[in-house]
Amino acid sequence: MKTRRRLAILAATAITGVGLTALATPASANTTVTISGSGSNLTVSPSSITGTSVTLVLANDVSSLVVSQSLSDADGVCTVSRATLCKVGTGTAGDTATFEIAPGTGGALVRLIDINNNTLATFTVTYPVTGGPAPHIQQFGKPATGTCDEAQPEGLNWGGASSGGWSESWAQWANEGQGGPVCTRILAYNNSTATWQVQ
Repeated sequence: MKTRRRLAILAATAITGVGLTALATPASANTTVTISGSGSNLTVSPSSITGTSVTLVLANDVSSLVVSQSLSDADGVCTVSRATLCKVGTGTAGDTATFEIAPGTGGALVRLIDINNNTLATFTVTYPVTGGPAPHIQQFGKPATGTCDEAQPEGLNWGGASSGGWSESWAQWANEGQGGPVCTRILAYNNSTATWQVQ
C-alpha cells in the first residue's frame, strides 16, 4: 500500500512539474509577413513586426524588392544603392525570404518596391528590447603599489567582460569600514550580444 501511494505522489509531482515547465515556456512571436495582391496593389499582413528577423512570404505570383536600412541578408543591408537588391524569391506563390533586423531598430519603415523604385507597400520592424540585468559596480581595495589593472583579482570578468577599465575611487567599506582608496569599474549588460561589457 505504501509503495502505491509513493508512486502516486511521484506521478503527481512529475505531471505538475511538466505543467509548470509548459507554463514557463515563452510564446514565440510570429515574425512572418505575408505579401499579397498584384501589380501596384500589394498588401502586407501584419503591418508591424517585432523580432530579430522577419520572413516575407509571397501569397500570390507577385514580385517585389525590399528596401530598408534596418534589414539585411547574407549580402548586406537592403538599400537601393546595393548592386544586387534584396528581393523575395522569384515571384512564385509560396516563395520566402528571411532578413535580419538590426539591433536597436524601433519602428523602422520597410518598403516593398518595384524595379523603378515605386513603393508598392510598407510595414515596420522593431528589434525586441529585453530588460536584462542592471549595470553592476565592481570594486576591490587599491594595492599599495602598482595599478588597478595590474592588481585585478580573478573572477571579475563576468560573461565576456574584458580585463581592465579600472579607475581609482574611495569607498567606506575599505580598510575594515574605515574607508580608503579602491579600484572601481562598472559592468553593463549588452542585450544584443548577451555579454557584460566594461563601461
